[in-house]
Amino acid sequence: MTTPIERIVIRHLSGSKANQIEQLPVGDAREFTIGRDPASKIAFDPVGDSVVSRKHAVIRIEGEDDKLFFKLSDSGSSNGTFLNGERVTGEVELLPEDTIELGGARGPKFTFDVQPRPASFAARTQVIGVGDTAATRVIKTAEIAASTAVNAAATGAAEAASDDSAAQKKFGVGQETVQRLIGEERRASRGALTATAAGIAAVLVLGGAILLWQQWKGEERVGGRMSEIEKGQEEASAGVEGKVRSITGMTPQEIYDKYKDATAKIFLHWRLYDKTTGKPVYHQTFSIKLNKNESVVLPAYVRLGPNTVVRWLTLDDDYRSNIPIDGAGSGSGFVVGEQGYLLTNKHVAAGWEIPFAAPKRRGVVFEYKGGPDWKRAKREKGPDLGKYELIDLDDSAYSDIDDWVPESGGLIFPSKPAIAVPIGGGNIPDPTKADKRTFEGRNDTLETRFPGSRLNINASLVRASTDSDAALIKIDSPQTLSTVDLANHDNVTVGERVVVLGYPAVSVSTFQQLSTQEGGGPVRRRLEEIPEATITDGIVSKLSPGVKQKEGVTTYGSTGDVIQLSITATGAGNSGGPVFDSSGNVIGLFTYSRSRGNERVTLAVPIKYGRDLLRPQRE
Repeated sequence: MTTPIERIVIRHLSGSKANQIEQLPVGDAREFTIGRDPASKIAFDPVGDSVVSRKHAVIRIEGEDDKLFFKLSDSGSSNGTFLNGERVTGEVELLPEDTIELGGARGPKFTFDVQPRPASFAARTQVIGVGDTAATRVIKTAEIAASTAVNAAATGAAEAASDDSAAQKKFGVGQETVQRLIGEERRASRGALTATAAGIAAVLVLGGAILLWQQWKGEERVGGRMSEIEKGQEEASAGVEGKVRSITGMTPQEIYDKYKDATAKIFLHWRLYDKTTGKPVYHQTFSIKLNKNESVVLPAYVRLGPNTVVRWLTLDDDYRSNIPIDGAGSGSGFVVGEQGYLLTNKHVAAGWEIPFAAPKRRGVVFEYKGGPDWKRAKREKGPDLGKYELIDLDDSAYSDIDDWVPESGGLIFPSKPAIAVPIGGGNIPDPTKADKRTFEGRNDTLETRFPGSRLNINASLVRASTDSDAALIKIDSPQTLSTVDLANHDNVTVGERVVVLGYPAVSVSTFQQLSTQEGGGPVRRRLEEIPEATITDGIVSKLSPGVKQKEGVTTYGSTGDVIQLSITATGAGNSGGPVFDSSGNVIGLFTYSRSRGNERVTLAVPIKYGRDLLRPQRE
């Protein structure tokens, strides 16, 4: 493309770049992108110009040589693009000195121009507005007033002269009298002429003052009226848009554009520790021979009584064969405070506070010979390691094992000696001691990473809900963070449309391969994931109530107080992501999924449990 235009000139009128001028070389470029994306040709501040979308609008160049055309189009922005006060729909022609607004009255405004400007590429014709017409009327009125005043002064002098002439005709006089009268007439005439001139000058001065005053008042009235009209148009437009929005709600794309930067990916690894010794807790394993040629390593359990089977927990792992009580993976969270507060699931930020499933569905259980009599247990051998029973943990007889919550404590047994004697209490108290063995969970890793970034930010657990699967975490951020809007009500209805943001592991990932060299050392290459949120939509398919009592009848759902969703395109990693209603407000935290055969549903925790975490004091 050849063009006589060397550069595009952008004069910023408002926004974070107010009073700045950008000159963008044209060269062979065919389009100039506008938005908060740092890669945009006309880029805006991600924080200061928050009403601007990442990819807001684009200016395109069409034509060749002297026949050039500039076109402006919106790129699906959340708050719209306006050209000379009119919202842009489709593609519109862009001319020099046109004014572009991003996001309406609250967004940045700038003018468009080119240099050098071809003769054929002229600005829009300026149409005379209401103010110009009013000024014309004021000037005309002043001219008429001044003309009338001058005519009146001249008429008065003529009438005075006419009256004196009439008096002369009526009486007869002599020569001296005539000469005296002539002198007096001359003096009177000179006085009349002086008075007339002064009158004319006064009228002109007064007329000019009236003209300026009326012009100023006219412009003031016109300006006020125009402001009222513009305000009325804005209110009417906002009213119509509000009514349409209340009916249709935000589209999934609008929700994604507005809130994706407030949704973070969370990386986690926690471990369980014994409070008394500070050592990590393990689940004991044994290698069990199934036949002459086959053996398998299985987690061990101890039968303390006819209906009591507990995990064989130990603080030893000398052979690196035991299973640590821990959890690792990734989840999602969303920013609820500009200072760095995020909501997520409790099983993401504090996994030791929820039921911990057995590591394998098969296990080996040993009979505890000592029974509840600890003194006799110390004299006799404990579990007979030569005699054991293989168990299936899907059997309802062992369902309690999956209900174990690590922070509730447990029984600690030595690892592999002949006697398995509990050295502490927890779920089953030690009858010979008053104290109990207690555990605590710690996050070895709890980090967040935001969309488009390859930097992890350390997070800390603030508090976890005691009522539901929700937790509040905190990061230290040097910048003010974008936040989501939480629903201030709990009126969720079956059938309403919902949208979920998050980072399910099943989604495709974006990576950057980096090469770095530090301190003169060798070049190192590493692969970094660049997270981008995944959006899925569906409906509320069912509401599961929490525990309710009315008239002596207790009602509760099989999964507690949760919202059942029709969304099935998510999975592990999406836990803790926000669930939006059609108004763009968060009504829940995406949590678990349930499967029966090939069927699957997903669940969300109502946002009221998240709001509770933000109110540590009673109101």
